[in-house]
Amino acid sequence: MLLTADWVVPVSRRPIRRGAVVVRGEHIVAVGTTSELSTTFAEEEVVDLSGCVLMPGLVNAHTHLGLSAVEGLFEPTPFIEWLPQIVRAMRSWSAEDYAASAAVGAARCLHAGVTAVGDITYGARSVEAATRVGLGGAYFFEVLGITPGELSERLDVIGFDVKREYGPRVRCGLSPHALYSSGPALLDAVAVLAREVGAPLALHVAETVAEVELVRDGSGDLAPVAAKLAHGFRPTGEHPIGYLDRLGVLGGATAVHACQTWPTDVGRLAATVRGVVTCPRSNEWLHNGIAPVEQLLRAGVPVGIGTDSLASTPDLDLFEEARALRRRFPLVPDRTLLEMLTLHGAVALGIEELVGALEPGMQADLVAFGLPNAGDPESTLVREAGRKTAEAVISGGVWCVRDGELLVDVAADAEAAQAARARAEQALA
Repeated sequence: MLLTADWVVPVSRRPIRRGAVVVRGEHIVAVGTTSELSTTFAEEEVVDLSGCVLMPGLVNAHTHLGLSAVEGLFEPTPFIEWLPQIVRAMRSWSAEDYAASAAVGAARCLHAGVTAVGDITYGARSVEAATRVGLGGAYFFEVLGITPGELSERLDVIGFDVKREYGPRVRCGLSPHALYSSGPALLDAVAVLAREVGAPLALHVAETVAEVELVRDGSGDLAPVAAKLAHGFRPTGEHPIGYLDRLGVLGGATAVHACQTWPTDVGRLAATVRGVVTCPRSNEWLHNGIAPVEQLLRAGVPVGIGTDSLASTPDLDLFEEARALRRRFPLVPDRTLLEMLTLHGAVALGIEELVGALEPGMQADLVAFGLPNAGDPESTLVREAGRKTAEAVISGGVWCVRDGELLVDVAADAEAAQAARARAEQALA
């Protein structure tokens, strides 16, 4: 299949005017100009995407697809007030509820041009649901509030198995959530296990001021949460990033949020983590501030962008996150923002050999945005791309959106998710 467009933006190299991409099966075979590829690959079926800018599928580097069904239930509020609400709302949910919600969220991602995610998942059924819909990426099985002795049993219950086959576009990882919900011994045990089995590791890092207060002297609004969940935690007078680094947890990890990163922490992150993921609109929704993106980029840290969940953001449109980031950091170049939406996110998740750029051998993950007057494709994408302009999406070589219409069927999942949502509403009443 030969896809032609007004512009091809590979991200890994300069935009190509009147460009084309050759796809065979699940992989990209060639990227170049339409004139050269239509000659070399004359036997290929031609798909004309005139009026479009074609780029890699977006990478939503941090989300919680399993919470998608609670969209609109929560108002913007400080994190410490939001947290008990979300716990109460989900208390009655089963694995099937989370899976149905994840399928709905996966479809929403695809419709906005996202083909890979860094998802915090609550069990194998949710991974099965999201990947069935068409999303690749890294799925981090979350554990918290237990002791290391309970870890193996908990992972069996939620179905974590790094060798389980969800397809070539999926990696199974681990997440011990955060230092206030997992004690130091559990943080260490999860990090050690991840290294032993070759699984990616992600955790929420320095998200709130309350986290800083907790580690500094045991004060703040998260102290009761830590007393209940983070077995063995003791305040150390450190900053959260220093605390996690001393435990050896940050090495090769994906650090999510990092809103309370201090200047002295930037170098530490650059020396340890795989990457940082910022969620601009969710961080604003929960009154947490935002990571020092410009400083991290200057230090060479790959910074991906995530939406977080629909419990703390209005939608799963990743370009809206990029525009929110641009409002906070107007000097970040357009090209860098596009890298953050794709390749940086893939690097932060450890899946850059699969997705994040249009290059031969990579997964056939592509999105075409209808932008017929794109004189400068990079700046036009940043200004105008998103759910409303997504004309076509191919994920792993499979058409998921065409002519702006979603092709995957999640009707049954949506019905089940609606029932789960009703129970969440009842719990909050």
